Amino acid sequence: MVLLVPELAFMTGIPDIRKDSRMLKDVMQEMLQSPRQHYLRLSSLLHRIRDSAEASQELLRWGLRLDLDIHRVRAPELPRSGPAVAPRQHHGFLLSQTEGRVLPMERINLRHSSFIPSEDLSWNKELVREASISAISMNYWLLVYPKRLQNLAKDLVSAMESVSGPIGMRVSRPALVELKDDRIETYARSIRSMLSGEDKVQILLCIISGSREDLYAAVKKLCCVQCPVPSQVINAQNLSGQPGKLRSVVQKVLLQMNCKLGGELWGVDIPL
Repeated sequence: MVLLVPELAFMTGIPDIRKDSRMLKDVMQEMLQSPRQHYLRLSSLLHRIRDSAEASQELLRWGLRLDLDIHRVRAPELPRSGPAVAPRQHHGFLLSQTEGRVLPMERINLRHSSFIPSEDLSWNKELVREASISAISMNYWLLVYPKRLQNLAKDLVSAMESVSGPIGMRVSRPALVELKDDRIETYARSIRSMLSGEDKVQILLCIISGSREDLYAAVKKLCCVQCPVPSQVINAQNLSGQPGKLRSVVQKVLLQMNCKLGGELWGVDIPL
Protein backbone atom coordinates (compact mmCIF):
# COMPACT_ATOMS: atom_id res chain seq x y z
CA MET A 1 0.00 0.00 0.00
CA VAL A 2 1.26 3.46 -0.93
CA LEU A 3 0.02 6.32 1.28
CA LEU A 4 0.01 9.74 -0.39
CA VAL A 5 -0.02 13.09 1.38
CA PRO A 6 -3.14 14.88 0.01
CA GLU A 7 -1.59 18.34 0.16
CA LEU A 8 1.40 17.20 -1.91
CA ALA A 9 -0.39 15.00 -4.44
CA PHE A 10 -2.43 15.69 -7.54
CA MET A 11 -5.26 13.44 -8.63
CA THR A 12 -5.09 12.14 -12.21
CA GLY A 13 -8.40 10.27 -12.35
CA ILE A 14 -11.09 8.39 -10.43
CA PRO A 15 -12.94 5.57 -12.20
CA ASP A 16 -16.62 6.31 -12.93
CA ILE A 17 -16.43 9.68 -11.17
CA ARG A 18 -18.88 11.30 -13.59
CA LYS A 19 -21.56 8.86 -12.51
CA ASP A 20 -21.49 10.37 -9.03
CA SER A 21 -22.34 14.07 -9.33
CA ARG A 22 -21.73 14.72 -5.63
CA MET A 23 -18.25 13.20 -5.75
CA LEU A 24 -17.48 15.11 -8.94
CA LYS A 25 -18.50 18.38 -7.26
CA ASP A 26 -16.34 17.64 -4.19
CA VAL A 27 -13.33 16.75 -6.34
CA MET A 28 -13.66 19.92 -8.43
CA GLN A 29 -13.79 22.03 -5.26
CA GLU A 30 -10.51 20.46 -4.15
CA MET A 31 -8.85 20.91 -7.54
CA LEU A 32 -9.97 24.47 -8.31
CA GLN A 33 -8.35 26.23 -5.38
CA SER A 34 -6.75 29.63 -5.33
CA PRO A 35 -3.04 30.07 -4.52
CA ARG A 36 -4.08 31.41 -1.11
CA GLN A 37 -6.09 28.26 -0.38
CA HIS A 38 -3.14 26.07 -1.40
CA TYR A 39 -0.89 28.07 0.92
CA LEU A 40 -3.28 27.66 3.86
CA ARG A 41 -3.56 23.91 3.28
CA LEU A 42 0.20 23.48 3.14
CA SER A 43 0.61 25.59 6.28
CA SER A 44 -1.94 23.42 8.05
CA LEU A 45 -0.06 20.30 6.97
CA LEU A 46 3.25 21.64 8.31
CA HIS A 47 1.65 22.48 11.65
CA ARG A 48 0.15 19.01 11.92
CA ILE A 49 3.55 17.47 11.22
CA ARG A 50 5.15 19.68 13.86
CA ASP A 51 2.49 18.77 16.43
CA SER A 52 2.85 15.05 15.73
CA ALA A 53 5.59 13.48 17.83
CA GLU A 54 5.78 10.47 15.54
CA ALA A 55 6.13 12.57 12.37
CA SER A 56 8.71 14.88 13.95
CA GLN A 57 10.75 11.90 15.15
CA GLU A 58 10.72 10.39 11.67
CA LEU A 59 12.01 13.63 10.17
CA LEU A 60 14.78 13.85 12.78
CA ARG A 61 15.76 10.28 11.99
CA TRP A 62 16.47 11.42 8.45
CA GLY A 63 18.16 14.63 9.58
CA LEU A 64 15.40 16.84 8.21
CA ARG A 65 13.43 19.78 9.51
CA LEU A 66 10.45 21.49 7.91
CA ASP A 67 10.25 25.23 8.40
CA LEU A 68 6.74 26.56 8.98
CA ASP A 69 7.29 29.62 6.77
CA ILE A 70 6.55 28.56 3.19
CA HIS A 71 5.54 31.95 1.83
CA ARG A 72 8.67 34.04 1.69
CA VAL A 73 8.55 35.94 -1.61
CA ARG A 74 11.42 38.11 -2.79
CA ALA A 75 9.32 40.53 -4.88
CA PRO A 76 5.58 41.22 -4.78
CA GLU A 77 5.20 41.41 -8.55
CA LEU A 78 7.72 41.34 -11.37
CA PRO A 79 7.73 40.68 -15.14
CA ARG A 80 7.15 37.15 -16.40
CA SER A 81 10.66 35.79 -15.96
CA GLY A 82 12.78 34.57 -13.13
CA PRO A 83 13.98 31.53 -11.22
CA ALA A 84 11.75 28.57 -10.51
CA VAL A 85 10.59 27.96 -6.96
CA ALA A 86 12.71 25.36 -5.19
CA PRO A 87 13.56 24.28 -1.63
CA ARG A 88 16.90 25.27 -0.05
CA GLN A 89 19.28 23.11 1.94
CA HIS A 90 21.23 24.42 4.92
CA HIS A 91 23.46 22.42 7.32
CA GLY A 92 21.74 19.13 6.55
CA PHE A 93 18.22 20.45 7.00
CA LEU A 94 15.66 20.80 4.21
CA LEU A 95 13.93 24.13 4.59
CA SER A 96 10.43 24.60 3.20
CA GLN A 97 10.85 28.30 2.56
CA THR A 98 10.45 29.43 -1.03
CA GLU A 99 11.89 32.36 -2.88
CA GLY A 100 10.46 33.35 -6.24
CA ARG A 101 8.40 35.90 -8.10
CA VAL A 102 4.68 36.55 -8.25
CA LEU A 103 3.59 36.78 -11.87
CA PRO A 104 0.92 39.29 -12.85
CA MET A 105 -2.49 37.99 -13.83
CA GLU A 106 -3.00 37.29 -17.54
CA ARG A 107 -5.62 39.35 -19.34
CA ILE A 108 -8.21 37.23 -21.16
CA ASN A 109 -9.21 38.61 -24.55
CA LEU A 110 -12.59 38.06 -26.19
CA ARG A 111 -13.82 39.51 -29.49
CA HIS A 112 -14.91 42.92 -28.21
CA SER A 113 -13.57 43.06 -24.66
CA SER A 114 -10.94 41.79 -22.27
CA PHE A 115 -10.82 41.18 -18.53
CA ILE A 116 -8.68 39.98 -15.64
CA PRO A 117 -9.99 36.67 -14.22
CA SER A 118 -10.94 36.33 -10.58
CA GLU A 119 -8.66 34.73 -8.01
CA ASP A 120 -10.07 31.26 -8.66
CA LEU A 121 -8.95 31.59 -12.32
CA SER A 122 -12.40 30.86 -13.68
CA TRP A 123 -14.01 32.83 -16.49
CA ASN A 124 -16.92 30.60 -17.52
CA LYS A 125 -19.49 33.33 -16.94
CA GLU A 126 -17.66 35.82 -19.15
CA LEU A 127 -17.41 33.29 -21.99
CA VAL A 128 -21.18 32.85 -22.26
CA ARG A 129 -21.95 36.57 -21.96
CA GLU A 130 -19.52 37.89 -24.56
CA ALA A 131 -18.80 36.95 -28.16
CA SER A 132 -15.89 34.56 -28.70
CA ILE A 133 -12.88 35.73 -30.71
CA SER A 134 -14.16 33.76 -33.69
CA ALA A 135 -17.41 31.80 -33.96
CA ILE A 136 -18.32 29.34 -36.70
CA SER A 137 -21.92 29.43 -37.90
CA MET A 138 -23.72 26.09 -37.81
CA ASN A 139 -25.52 26.18 -41.15
CA TYR A 140 -25.96 22.47 -41.77
CA TRP A 141 -25.74 20.01 -38.91
CA LEU A 142 -27.40 16.77 -37.80
CA LEU A 143 -29.24 16.04 -34.57
CA VAL A 144 -29.62 12.30 -33.87
CA TYR A 145 -31.86 11.08 -31.04
CA PRO A 146 -34.16 8.14 -30.16
CA LYS A 147 -37.90 8.69 -30.62
CA ARG A 148 -38.68 8.62 -26.92
CA LEU A 149 -36.43 11.67 -26.44
CA GLN A 150 -38.08 13.79 -29.12
CA ASN A 151 -39.42 16.37 -26.65
CA LEU A 152 -35.98 16.72 -25.09
CA ALA A 153 -34.48 17.17 -28.56
CA LYS A 154 -36.90 20.01 -29.32
CA ASP A 155 -36.04 21.71 -26.02
CA LEU A 156 -32.35 21.32 -26.82
CA VAL A 157 -32.67 22.98 -30.22
CA SER A 158 -34.69 25.86 -28.73
CA ALA A 159 -32.09 26.37 -26.00
CA MET A 160 -29.24 26.35 -28.53
CA GLU A 161 -30.96 29.01 -30.62
CA SER A 162 -31.54 31.08 -27.48
CA VAL A 163 -28.00 31.05 -26.07
CA SER A 164 -26.04 31.13 -29.34
CA GLY A 165 -26.46 34.89 -29.87
CA PRO A 166 -24.47 36.20 -26.89
CA ILE A 167 -21.44 34.03 -27.73
CA GLY A 168 -21.49 35.19 -31.35
CA MET A 169 -22.68 31.96 -33.01
CA ARG A 170 -25.46 31.54 -35.54
CA VAL A 171 -27.28 28.21 -35.24
CA SER A 172 -29.64 27.18 -38.03
CA ARG A 173 -32.31 24.52 -37.63
CA PRO A 174 -30.72 21.04 -37.73
CA ALA A 175 -31.56 18.10 -39.92
CA LEU A 176 -33.40 15.83 -37.48
CA VAL A 177 -32.67 12.09 -37.46
CA GLU A 178 -35.19 10.34 -35.22
CA LEU A 179 -34.36 6.73 -34.32
CA LYS A 180 -36.88 4.00 -33.51
CA ASP A 181 -34.72 2.71 -30.62
CA ASP A 182 -31.39 3.39 -28.94
CA ARG A 183 -29.44 0.32 -29.99
CA ILE A 184 -25.87 0.78 -31.22
CA GLU A 185 -26.74 -0.75 -34.58
CA THR A 186 -29.58 1.73 -35.08
CA TYR A 187 -27.36 4.72 -34.34
CA ALA A 188 -24.54 3.44 -36.55
CA ARG A 189 -26.76 2.56 -39.50
CA SER A 190 -28.63 5.88 -39.46
CA ILE A 191 -25.52 8.01 -39.01
CA ARG A 192 -23.64 6.16 -41.74
CA SER A 193 -26.60 6.53 -44.09
CA MET A 194 -26.90 10.29 -43.49
CA LEU A 195 -23.19 11.02 -43.76
CA SER A 196 -22.59 8.90 -46.85
CA GLY A 197 -25.16 10.90 -48.80
CA GLU A 198 -24.22 14.33 -47.48
CA ASP A 199 -20.80 15.93 -47.83
CA LYS A 200 -21.74 19.32 -46.41
CA VAL A 201 -22.51 18.23 -42.82
CA GLN A 202 -20.49 20.44 -40.48
CA ILE A 203 -21.04 18.59 -37.23
CA LEU A 204 -23.11 15.78 -35.76
CA LEU A 205 -24.88 16.05 -32.40
CA CYS A 206 -26.11 12.83 -30.76
CA ILE A 207 -28.36 12.48 -27.73
CA ILE A 208 -27.98 9.18 -25.88
CA SER A 209 -30.25 7.95 -23.12
CA GLY A 210 -27.64 7.38 -20.42
CA SER A 211 -23.97 6.80 -19.56
CA ARG A 212 -23.37 4.20 -22.24
CA GLU A 213 -19.68 3.96 -22.98
CA ASP A 214 -20.21 1.32 -25.70
CA LEU A 215 -22.57 3.58 -27.63
CA TYR A 216 -20.36 6.62 -27.13
CA ALA A 217 -17.31 4.71 -28.40
CA ALA A 218 -19.24 3.43 -31.42
CA VAL A 219 -20.40 6.92 -32.41
CA LYS A 220 -16.92 8.40 -32.00
CA LYS A 221 -15.30 5.60 -33.99
CA LEU A 222 -17.82 6.05 -36.79
CA CYS A 223 -17.36 9.84 -36.90
CA CYS A 224 -13.58 9.81 -36.51
CA VAL A 225 -12.58 6.85 -38.70
CA GLN A 226 -15.29 5.65 -41.04
CA CYS A 227 -17.15 8.88 -41.86
CA PRO A 228 -14.91 11.73 -40.62
CA VAL A 229 -16.97 14.59 -39.25
CA PRO A 230 -16.84 16.57 -35.97
CA SER A 231 -19.22 15.09 -33.40
CA GLN A 232 -20.71 15.88 -30.01
CA VAL A 233 -22.46 13.37 -27.75
CA ILE A 234 -24.80 14.47 -24.95
CA ASN A 235 -26.15 12.34 -22.14
CA ALA A 236 -29.91 12.96 -21.86
CA GLN A 237 -29.63 12.84 -18.08
CA ASN A 238 -27.52 16.01 -18.17
CA LEU A 239 -30.30 17.85 -19.99
CA SER A 240 -33.09 16.88 -17.59
CA GLY A 241 -34.14 18.96 -14.61
CA GLN A 242 -34.57 22.69 -14.15
CA PRO A 243 -34.58 25.02 -17.19
CA GLY A 244 -31.55 26.80 -15.79
CA LYS A 245 -29.59 23.53 -15.85
CA LEU A 246 -30.48 22.93 -19.50
CA ARG A 247 -29.35 26.42 -20.43
CA SER A 248 -26.04 26.02 -18.60
CA VAL A 249 -25.32 22.66 -20.24
CA VAL A 250 -26.24 23.96 -23.71
CA GLN A 251 -23.91 26.96 -23.30
CA LYS A 252 -20.97 24.66 -22.54
CA VAL A 253 -21.90 22.30 -25.37
CA LEU A 254 -22.04 25.15 -27.89
CA LEU A 255 -18.61 26.38 -26.82
CA GLN A 256 -17.22 22.87 -27.34
CA MET A 257 -18.88 22.57 -30.74
CA ASN A 258 -17.49 25.95 -31.78
CA CYS A 259 -13.97 24.75 -30.96
CA LYS A 260 -14.48 21.50 -32.88
CA LEU A 261 -15.58 23.52 -35.90
CA GLY A 262 -12.40 25.62 -35.74
CA GLY A 263 -13.61 28.56 -33.69
CA GLU A 264 -11.50 30.41 -31.13
CA LEU A 265 -13.04 31.13 -27.73
CA TRP A 266 -10.50 33.36 -26.02
CA GLY A 267 -6.84 34.31 -26.08
CA VAL A 268 -4.06 35.95 -24.09
CA ASP A 269 -1.48 38.55 -25.03
CA ILE A 270 1.73 36.90 -26.26
CA PRO A 271 4.55 39.49 -26.34
CA LEU A 272 6.53 37.96 -29.23
